[in-house]
Amino acid sequence: MGADGPLLDHWFDRGRSLAPGGPALCVGQQTLTYDALDREVSALAGPLAADGRRRVGILAARSVTAYAGFLAALRAGACAVPLAPDAPPDRLTAVAAAAGLDAVVVDASGAAGLATLLPLFGPDAILAADLPDPPLGARIRRPGPPGPAHAPARHPDDLAYLMFTSGSTGAPKGVPIRHRNVSAFVRAALDRHDFRPGDRFSQIHELTFDLSMSELFLAWGSGACLHVLNRLQALAPARLAGRRITVWHATPSLAASLRIAGRLDPGSLPDVRTTLFCGEPLTTGTARAWHAAAPGSLIDNLYGPTEAAVACTGHRWDDADDAPDDATVPIGEPFPGVHTLVVDEDGTPADTGELCLRGAQVFTGYLDPAEDEGRFLDHAGQRWYRTGDRVRRDPGGGLVHLGRADSQVKIQGYRVELGEVAAALRAVAPGAEVAVLTVGSGTGPHLVACLMGGEPVTQAEVLGRAARRLPAYMMPRLLWWVPAPVLNANGKVDRPYLRRVAERRLASMQSS
Repeated sequence: MGADGPLLDHWFDRGRSLAPGGPALCVGQQTLTYDALDREVSALAGPLAADGRRRVGILAARSVTAYAGFLAALRAGACAVPLAPDAPPDRLTAVAAAAGLDAVVVDASGAAGLATLLPLFGPDAILAADLPDPPLGARIRRPGPPGPAHAPARHPDDLAYLMFTSGSTGAPKGVPIRHRNVSAFVRAALDRHDFRPGDRFSQIHELTFDLSMSELFLAWGSGACLHVLNRLQALAPARLAGRRITVWHATPSLAASLRIAGRLDPGSLPDVRTTLFCGEPLTTGTARAWHAAAPGSLIDNLYGPTEAAVACTGHRWDDADDAPDDATVPIGEPFPGVHTLVVDEDGTPADTGELCLRGAQVFTGYLDPAEDEGRFLDHAGQRWYRTGDRVRRDPGGGLVHLGRADSQVKIQGYRVELGEVAAALRAVAPGAEVAVLTVGSGTGPHLVACLMGGEPVTQAEVLGRAARRLPAYMMPRLLWWVPAPVLNANGKVDRPYLRRVAERRLASMQSS
């Protein structure tokens, strides 16, 4: 297995050895033991390995096929490429072409997308487990009999998966993650927490979002059971009493949405003993509300870009923290094997500036080398990945996230930090989540802000209070209130949607 540790699918094998005969996956009304799921994996891995497939798309969602297909691609010696069944056809085709897929595992949810991808594949490159009627013109293969997959020799430096994020060119940007990268994360996280057989992990995120890798492999690496939740279930966790979830993954925006909707009653989540927040800054107010609902839960605030294999720093929140509700919880210290460097605009080490990373979890470059330009820094003989995130070193809590490096904009010639504007608005609108954006127009960029949740407010009320904290050039040109956070499919604030709303509102203001 090499000095860097096991292959990613070996963590599933580890869980199977820790919990022989125990439950591994709960999807809807169906529960599979580790042995039963292993048989599903083997049935899919055999044909993939026999054909020597190297890049396997997983066009499936929230089904046994989705999870077994991901593991089967790894076991067959291929790189798994999660695909979103509900993605627009052009994006789905662009991702499949960029990834160089030579096979796809599909379930019923992916049937519509399969028609889009047919021209990219040969007649025997589509493997379907629960697709009753193939699209016109498709010839699909069914899983083979369970048994060992005769895959080529594998190494921790092989690619485990490809995730696609928004690229600077407008095309999807491929992030290749090697087995050694993601296994380093799994090992560090398991060492950090006392997960064990009998634990029940929530599984909320789509496979196309890398936080799902934390859900899957921390559960399976500890012999626990993965409980797949749909969006409605994730938005009403107290109703899942029968599931008795013990380990909960969430984005801060999802938790804030629950708080605002009144779904975090004190003591309503008594079984949760570990909560992992990741994906966005976590406010102290949201952490307090979650801890009141899950008083027996340790809260671990994690940070990490997709390029550093899920999460690479962490801070255990202390309920004795007396910071104000609108303060940001630190992202803490780096995991073992991860090194951090903070640099100013000139690339000089500083206490406040852009966070750069290198080490066991950090990828070596994008699928398209053109995307590497400007994203790496050479310092002291080492190559560092520039995250684009601004941080401050705090002796008491490690690193504190200050927002994106590209969130500093010029308004009327002044430099403005969007994070500073958001913090001021949170302070004058208690209980609200805040998204601050810039929207361009013929007269230059304008600041806009959306307040989500809390008491209903008007633009005049909020800006009147904010005027005591912000100079005139930092005041949003447009501000509006909505009753609850606007989230995308990954549980993050849907900033592109809010920007489109702001553009329409500004255009209406200018035409009136």
